[in-house]
Amino acid sequence: MTDLQKEFQTSFRDAMASCAAGVHVITTEGSAGRYGITMTAVTPVTDEPPTVMLCINRKARIIPILSENGSLCINTLADEHQDVAEHFAGLTNLSPEERFAYHIWHYGKTGQPEIEGALAHLHGHIVGQHEIGTHFVFYVRLDAIKNCVGKRPALLYFRRQFRSLD
Repeated sequence: MTDLQKEFQTSFRDAMASCAAGVHVITTEGSAGRYGITMTAVTPVTDEPPTVMLCINRKARIIPILSENGSLCINTLADEHQDVAEHFAGLTNLSPEERFAYHIWHYGKTGQPEIEGALAHLHGHIVGQHEIGTHFVFYVRLDAIKNCVGKRPALLYFRRQFRSLD
């Protein structure tokens, strides 16, 4: 990569860091095991049928697990879940399995792990995927949606820091 390309990549990353984004923990459990990852690259695609898009770096350890399991839960985090986000982002020294031990989990209708108190739990299955650049893009059709009651603030990621939307 040339210096000009590196500079352009850095400029792109800095620009994207200026876009506030909701924070989610994607969980999957099945024949390939259990795993979770913190993400902000979660985008609605259509509401008929309800479908979202996930963009995950191809080097992420979740890729083969998610691909084999095929099902997942998108846990939309409240601001009180910053520790959850940090654990599943790998910012702490916890192993992937230990990350699940530090929080209260339930299993939704589809059998996928839900973090207690999340603002929403979106359960779905992968209906398509492709690669672009350094990432895999997964299309997830939703099978079950649980919105939590109450008006708690959301956890956001903005300028490379977790923040509260209060």
